[in-house]
Amino acid sequence: MKLSSQVTNNENVYDYIFSGLGASNSLIILSLLEDNLLLNKKIAIIEPSLKTINDKTYCFWAYPEDPIVIKLRSIIRHEYKNITINGGAQQDISTQPYYLIRSIDLYSLVSKRLENAKIPIFNCFVNEIVSSEDYYTLKTSNGSFKTQHIFNSVISKHETSDIEEICLHQSFYGLRVKCNTAQFQESTFEMMNFNIDQNNYTQFLYTLPYSDKEALIELTRFGNEKVEIDYAKKLLLEQLNIKLGCYEILDEEIGCIPMTTYLHKPSVYKGVLNTGIHANLIKPSTGYGFKNMFLFAEMVKKEIMQNNVKNLNSISLTKKKRYRFYDTLLLIILLYWPKEGKKIFTKLFSSQHVNTIFSFLDEQTSIAQEINIFKSLPITPFLKSLVIYAQKKQLLRYIATSIVLFAYFVISQYNQTIASYYSYSAIILGMFWVGIPHGALDHLTFSYNKKSLSKFIIKYLATILMYYFIWQILPFLSLLVFIIYSSFHFGESELQEIEIKVTSYTTYIKALIVGASILLFIIFTHIQESIDIIANINGLEFIKLNEEIIVKYAVPASVLAFFYLLLIAVYTNKTSVYKLLILLIVGAFTNLLIAFSIYFICQHSLNAWSHLKHQLKVNSTRLYKKALPHTIGAFVILIVCILLNTHETNQINTLLPSFFIFLACISLPHFVFMHLFYNPK
Repeated sequence: MKLSSQVTNNENVYDYIFSGLGASNSLIILSLLEDNLLLNKKIAIIEPSLKTINDKTYCFWAYPEDPIVIKLRSIIRHEYKNITINGGAQQDISTQPYYLIRSIDLYSLVSKRLENAKIPIFNCFVNEIVSSEDYYTLKTSNGSFKTQHIFNSVISKHETSDIEEICLHQSFYGLRVKCNTAQFQESTFEMMNFNIDQNNYTQFLYTLPYSDKEALIELTRFGNEKVEIDYAKKLLLEQLNIKLGCYEILDEEIGCIPMTTYLHKPSVYKGVLNTGIHANLIKPSTGYGFKNMFLFAEMVKKEIMQNNVKNLNSISLTKKKRYRFYDTLLLIILLYWPKEGKKIFTKLFSSQHVNTIFSFLDEQTSIAQEINIFKSLPITPFLKSLVIYAQKKQLLRYIATSIVLFAYFVISQYNQTIASYYSYSAIILGMFWVGIPHGALDHLTFSYNKKSLSKFIIKYLATILMYYFIWQILPFLSLLVFIIYSSFHFGESELQEIEIKVTSYTTYIKALIVGASILLFIIFTHIQESIDIIANINGLEFIKLNEEIIVKYAVPASVLAFFYLLLIAVYTNKTSVYKLLILLIVGAFTNLLIAFSIYFICQHSLNAWSHLKHQLKVNSTRLYKKALPHTIGAFVILIVCILLNTHETNQINTLLPSFFIFLACISLPHFVFMHLFYNPK
């Protein structure tokens, strides 16, 4: 292996830089060298370790005629044509054997090819990647490198602190042993043997024979905590002493593979391609990734051959979303009910041929096959997992909303009065469930002590009171101000949901237009009701006089607003925007109060609640406790607004304007503090 330890300033500009020399980058290098795509290119490999030991074992199943087998045949150490599961009978897998490659053999092959191509390996650590006008500068512990293209397997922010994501470990401890007598069948490996202590996790033994006397035997754990080395070694030795008799330990293997629902985002730099784990090449439910890395390498080669490197960061393997859904359900089970793992895997392998399972894990099965697979598994843990999945994906709100609305439509067919009372009750519950509480948490968006909290409350109430008096003397101006800041507030929340920060003039305008589109769609699809409510506010009676003109533009305005939101949905391809559109459409078939409540409670308030929960890292129970005093305060303000603005509180047409002014008044300071919360700088 050709190593360079010094970087000279006048020679540090390269065509391609490979940051890290793990399996993924190694396979990409081999693939590019195979077709001479690195010929006459200046290449640098940055790798801190010398790669002189066998630190990993790579396994995969494939057909003998597959490119991965043909191209890597020289380093395939073992080929298994039979498999056993959980101590059961052998199954023939000769049509799709299981192959083993030692990491040291892969490293040695890459090293030899690099040396022949006179490509240097710089033995140093990567610290960061910095973008400049013409180049990316890769800063290392031993100098800086410049290039326009980086294959990066080292630097990537793994944000699994997000409480909605699952992050488990497939941790293992293995011993390579050699026995005095023949103990293994060289062509048969045992994939999973659960006949060991589960220790409140999903644990199994994994056996890969190298000969009839030698094998690698691992204890593997699926769980939210890594297996402890002392515990694993003790358990493994106990099993070996029972099963093998006399043996010697030749080596040990320790490792951990992430099992997570988190998806690494592509690099923000167009010329930087994340590889390996950072390219989401590890299957969450199994930890297998070597075959994906090979396929990814072939895809990278194809793009470079076609000179499609302008947007290098966009290269990715296409994945079918339903398999990610399956993986997530299993990870939820392994997280919350880890003991179920043994039952599920045992049932899976006993009811399905292993080749079908291989195809399923390769994401190559048909929906009919997948239905057959899931039919054979215990249903209860998957149903419980499905509920948690719906909760994590914020689907429960839409399910609950659908049920409530369906009941409303059914009741309204028989009795409009009962339907009205039903809808008002649902809205009141929704407002005090999350509508008002999400705004009652504004005091958590800044650091405070008792003194500063008192000042905060006084200023907050003073702002509400000031705005209330402005409503009394300048109602039309107050209405315009409300529409503007509400539009911005709604829009900013929606952009936050699709991970767009409102930090520039462009995004400020975008937030305003998005929010205005939502608000105006709701108003203009209920234009008559909107006019009636606004015209009932003292000083805004003239709105009724211009009713004909306003109604004339209602349909085109609502169509334009909806079309703009649809463009946002198509452009961003975010499911949350499509869900928003569905809520708006459903609301168009109800009255104004219900339509606004559907959006405000089921979309805006719950999104904001989720944002607060994530960024403050506080669960919902604690948030409710923190919100309770201020929620009660908001209720008192509502009662005061009603008493000051109405004389016949039993009439809905007098209550709604008061409720409207109440929302406007408490929303003004809330809008300010949420904007500061979203953009603390």
